[in-house]
Amino acid sequence: MRREYLAREETTVVAGVRITPVVRVSIQSVEIQGTRSFYAGKQPVYLIVSSADGERAYSVTGRDVSLSQVMEECPALTVALEG
Repeated sequence: MRREYLAREETTVVAGVRITPVVRVSIQSVEIQGTRSFYAGKQPVYLIVSSADGERAYSVTGRDVSLSQVMEECPALTVALEG
């Protein structure tokens, strides 16, 4: 079994700028001869930067990404930005 999804991490505030990381969570399990093994990992995907100038989204490669695209992929982010 393998499952992947996007999730937001805890927001950090630095000098009045809010930074919210969005990560890809991967969970995998394998059963071999009655023994089940699990593996889980997190990989950064996006950074959401909120300041007095507005909100912007960046991929981990540094390119601009539309905020609506990130929110579509990670609905939990909408709650974080409202808070």
